[in-house]
Amino acid sequence: MDSGDGVSLPSACPDARKRRVSYFYEPSIGNLYYGQGHPMKPHRVRMAHSLIVHYNLHQRMEIIRPFPVGAADICRFHYVEYVDFLSFVTPDTINNENNAQKVKRFNVRDDCPVFQELFGFCQASAGGSIGAAVKLNRQDSDIAINWASGLHHAKKS
Repeated sequence: MDSGDGVSLPSACPDARKRRVSYFYEPSIGNLYYGQGHPMKPHRVRMAHSLIVHYNLHQRMEIIRPFPVGAADICRFHYVEYVDFLSFVTPDTINNENNAQKVKRFNVRDDCPVFQELFGFCQASAGGSIGAAVKLNRQDSDIAINWASGLHHAKKS
C-alpha cells in the first residue's frame, strides 16, 4: 500500500503493510505557558516534533498544520456558553466579578488554567482533531496524530 511518495512507515504488524501517517502540528503551541506547577508543558509538543525531525520520521509522514476552526465547529462538541466564555476570558479578566459564576461552572482554575491565547489554542487543537478524524474517515491515513489535543478534560462541558 506504499503510494511511492515516501509518506508511510514500515509496520511491525503481521500484515507488514506500510501505514500512512498524518501528523498535525501547530508550531505556536510550544510557546504557550499554562502556569507554574501545571503538569502540561506545551513545549513538550515542540520537543516531540524536534525528535520527529531529528530522527527523519517527518520524511515518512504527511505533516499538516491544523486549520484553526471557528467557534461553531467547537460548539459541535461543547456547549455554546462554554465556548463563548473561552473565546473572551483572559488571565486579565478571569478575576472580574462578572466571571465568578462561569469560572466555577466551567472549572477553569488550577488544572484547567486560563492563559494567553487560550482560544487560539482551542481552535488549533480542535482543528487538528477534526482534521485527523477527516483523514481517517476518508481513509486517506491509517494513523493520525495530534499531540496537542485529546487532553483529559475533553468532554461535553
